[in-house]
Parts: sequence; C-alpha cells; structure tokens
Amino acid sequence: MSLDVVGSIVNVLREVDARPIRAAAETPFVLAFLSRDLPLAQHFVDLLYHGLREHDIPAARVCGAFPLGAPSQPGRMNIAVIVTREDVDTTIEQTLARELDLAGARVLVCLIADPQTPPSMRHVWLPASLITLNSPIDDAQTARQLTQGILGLKAVDELALARHLPAFRERVSRNLIDDTALANAVYSFGSGIVEINPIADVPMNVADMMVLTKNQALMGYKIALAMGLAAEFRQIMPQLATVVGSGFLLRQAARGLIGLVPGFGLIPKVGIAFAGTYATGEVIHRWCAYGERVNSHAIRELYDAALDRGRNIARSLLGRHKNDKTLP
Repeated sequence: MSLDVVGSIVNVLREVDARPIRAAAETPFVLAFLSRDLPLAQHFVDLLYHGLREHDIPAARVCGAFPLGAPSQPGRMNIAVIVTREDVDTTIEQTLARELDLAGARVLVCLIADPQTPPSMRHVWLPASLITLNSPIDDAQTARQLTQGILGLKAVDELALARHLPAFRERVSRNLIDDTALANAVYSFGSGIVEINPIADVPMNVADMMVLTKNQALMGYKIALAMGLAAEFRQIMPQLATVVGSGFLLRQAARGLIGLVPGFGLIPKVGIAFAGTYATGEVIHRWCAYGERVNSHAIRELYDAALDRGRNIARSLLGRHKNDKTLP
C-alpha cells in the first residue's frame, strides 16, 4: 500500500463527522416498568443495569419501576413495560396499556405465564407487544427476552439503549459487527462488478479502501459508545487503532492487492472485505467489554473463520446477481 493511499485514508477519517452518532447515543429517554408487584418490577430494572462489566454502571438513570397509578408514575415515557401475571384479573393493566398507546408510548407487556391459560387468549393485549416468562423467573432468560422485546419496539436508538443500559451492550455490539461486515461485503461486491473493467480497477480499488476503512472506523466508534466508553471521537479512535494494531493496515493492503489483480474474482474480494471488518469489530468489542487485547494468533483465527462466512456471502450475492440483473 502506497503512502499516498495511507494518507488518503487518514484524511478520510479526519473528515468523519461523528457528532450525529454521538448525539443519538447520548439522547436521554424514559423506560418505565409498571406493576402491582413493585419488587418484581424493580428486579427487572436491575437486570437491565447488569452488564458485562460490573463496575460500569451509568450515572444517569433512564429506567425505573413504578406502581400502577401511583402519583410518581412518569407522565412522559418512551417505553412502558407493564409487568403482570396471567393468573390474576388484568383489566387495569389492559386499560393502562391502551391509554399509554394512545398517548404515544410504546408498550411492552411482560406476562408471567400461567400454563393453564391458552396462548390464544393473549390477544387482549393488542396493540402492545408481548413477552411471556415462565415461573420461577430465570434471570438470564428474562434479560434476553426483555432486551429483545425492547429492541423490537424500535422506540429508542439502539446505541442509546446500550450506552445507558448495560444489558443491551452485548447484543447491540454484535449487531453492529454483523451489520457492518455484511454492508462492507455488499459494497465490495458492487464495486467489484465495476472493477471487472480494467480501466476502472485501480481508482475503484483505492476508493474501496477508503470507504471500507471509514465504515470500520465508524463501527469501532459505535461499539465504544454502546459499551459506555469515552464519547469524544478524536479521543477514543487512537485508542481503538492501537488495540486493532498493524493487522488493520495489513488487511487493507491485502484487500488492495486482490482488487489490483484483473479477473482474480469477486469471491476472494468480498470474503476479505467481510472478514477484515468482522475481525476488526470483534477485537474492538473484546477490548471495550473486557479490556482484553487480542494477540495476533487469535486475530488470525477470527479472520480465517470470518473469511469462510464472507466467501459464502459472496457466493450468495453472485448467485443472486446472475439471476437478477437489477442487483449491483
């Protein structure tokens, strides 16, 4: 990789405007658990504040438990989680769910299930979303179902949920890695179609490296935000670059060499784009979550495993392209 290309990549990263991403991650919201059983609702709140790092509890509290109809119940909330049991009269909870929906809050009903009640009777909670929990409560399963149900409401930005509530961090971080790796693979496939023309090959290859590097950098920044780390882009990015190490630039160089060989094929190019992004995201995630610095051998294993996935994605994209010429 020439110094000119490296300089171009550095300039691209300097020009990244991360302010909208940071604003989305730091936007406050209100998530209220409402229940007759206040200790149980509070327990669910505590589960959302329990994350990968025991010491990393956000200072700002965006989530709380409130008794049904209490004066302290928040007047405005983005998300309301109504916690109730299926073996009691839930008329009050059903009425509250409808009122909250009309008021613009997104409602999730957390129902402690009664094995004797047919699931077909649960339509009474519509239009609220519903998750069911078996008694006795399994904390790990409950946390997974709560995070999945709340994310499914799409009422609050995922970065904000993860930054304020540690229980979301693992899932959101994984989503970021998978989504960015796939996006880079699809981009690499589209540009690879253009690069089949030898005249376009060299300039498109340089553009590829800058676009894919920018996407990886933004992914790393989003992971850091989601994991509750420093929000200043220029402060955290040098730390992430150190964590990823020289392997980052080596993968960029390998990707460039693949693109400069006429007719080498789309499958290696797309596989490298996916694997490089996935391995980079995984390394950053582990450092943010556990303070772990992944050694070069482990990075290679991550990269090789992701390379197989990337090649399969490339084959799928190529098959779709052959069958549908409207695709890139």
